[in-house]
Amino acid sequence: MQKHHISNKLMKEGTTQVFKVRRIESKTWDIDIHENVRYWLDAFGFKGVMDCGRPMKVDNELITTLIERWRPETHTFHLPIGEATIILEDVQAIWGLRADGHFFTGRDYHVNFPNWTSKCPDLLGWISDTSTETKQGGLLMTALINQTRMPLGDDLPTYVYIQRACIHALILSGGLILPDTTGCKVLFMWLNALGDPEEVKTISWGSAALAYIYHYLCEASMDKRKELGGPMILLRLWAWERMPTLMPSFKGSVVHEPYTPCGTRWKGTTQIGNHTRWPGSTTRYASTQRLCLDSYTAVQACSLANP
Repeated sequence: MQKHHISNKLMKEGTTQVFKVRRIESKTWDIDIHENVRYWLDAFGFKGVMDCGRPMKVDNELITTLIERWRPETHTFHLPIGEATIILEDVQAIWGLRADGHFFTGRDYHVNFPNWTSKCPDLLGWISDTSTETKQGGLLMTALINQTRMPLGDDLPTYVYIQRACIHALILSGGLILPDTTGCKVLFMWLNALGDPEEVKTISWGSAALAYIYHYLCEASMDKRKELGGPMILLRLWAWERMPTLMPSFKGSVVHEPYTPCGTRWKGTTQIGNHTRWPGSTTRYASTQRLCLDSYTAVQACSLANP
């Protein structure tokens, strides 16, 4: 498969096009979440992601550098010291997403309802306007975020808090954990996962996130995409955890609190520029990333110790 791999072009021309990563959940971190809604979000399995807080900007150059070394034949990164890959344990350790439980699949047909919008009142507590709040098989992210800004009281029925938690779950899943490349909507098919709150508690979000990473890495490495979906923020954190030479410099020390996902250690940190610790101009940044990737040791590629 080498003749179709983007590394083939890299070796011939010395460069590849930098991929652009899509994510659309950023505005949701500025919204106050009612404690009863947060309880259900925790029960659904999103506590770790919420604890990690607002992710920093995507490092498109780092993701591109990793894709250049991704092999779809083995689902591993081929590196000078051997092969390494992100696994389910990493997803659970970094973001706290549930690794066991029921598999999550995106059924693209409306179950038990005549159409997608008719599911919204029962599951989300609001009737979506098909002309202004939906687009090509999905709910617009702006419409979902506007719903989360509606104030909630303290003595409302339990189902109201569950509905609001489902809206936040859609934003997190469709905007950060399982985003596509549209950059503006959350697919309707994710609604099928939220029908029964007790079943949502058993979904393996971690395996779904990992499958999405593999899918987009495989397609990008074979030059089938110019833009990327999937949880590439998670992949960037994995690279920082495994290969510290790829980390940028930060103001202050990075501290990991006990009994929290590894991703929380980057919460509230201030990054100094977009560069790694090695000097290099912006135009040579991707080359610098390749140099740092080539220089890390085999010890740094081992599994996270005691996550």
